[in-house]
Amino acid sequence: MRRNVPMLLCLASVVMMLSACATPGTTQKPYKFSQQGTIIWEDEFEFKPPPSEWRIIQVEVGGEFGFGFLKVDSGPFPSQSMFVYDEEPFGCSSELGERGSEFFRRYLWSTAMIADMQILEKKKVNVLGGEGLAVVAEARDPVKKEKVKSKVVFGKRGDRVVAFYLTQWRPIDGTYDPSAFEIFDRFWGSFRFLKKSFYQTLVEDP
Repeated sequence: MRRNVPMLLCLASVVMMLSACATPGTTQKPYKFSQQGTIIWEDEFEFKPPPSEWRIIQVEVGGEFGFGFLKVDSGPFPSQSMFVYDEEPFGCSSELGERGSEFFRRYLWSTAMIADMQILEKKKVNVLGGEGLAVVAEARDPVKKEKVKSKVVFGKRGDRVVAFYLTQWRPIDGTYDPSAFEIFDRFWGSFRFLKKSFYQTLVEDP
């Protein structure tokens, strides 16, 4: 991730329904459905899609992350949930624990929160066929009367760290939706690469 991701990300992104045709000004969608019902994204990634109320988001310029899904939840502002796949999460360490610390030092800025973020859970997981790290965190902003709960899963693509993360915003007295976290877990749990990354070809090709 290279730049701030504003909370109302859809204003800076292409937003598409899973069942929609190509977006205005384009001739082809960046994804297709396989015979098994999975999504194949630009012939590079494959994963199980979330329910249809989750809209695909893709940044048009700059590319803070590859792509993700957004759902506007019921309730007062800022009730919404978003999860993404990120090829360049905040930080530079290739060690998962250190990368997690680097990531969260800048993540509050990304979520538009100014309060301290508390780590609620941290554990090792299997992701992308190898060792990964899952971190659950929450921040509450008493001034803005808002809160954020996030789950971030770090893994490796070759030697490089990649990340999946879900961010759920709520009014400070609102209730989080645990089903979004279950959908997110199915997303990253089913995710697989269909070809080598650009960086892998640089390292491995003579």
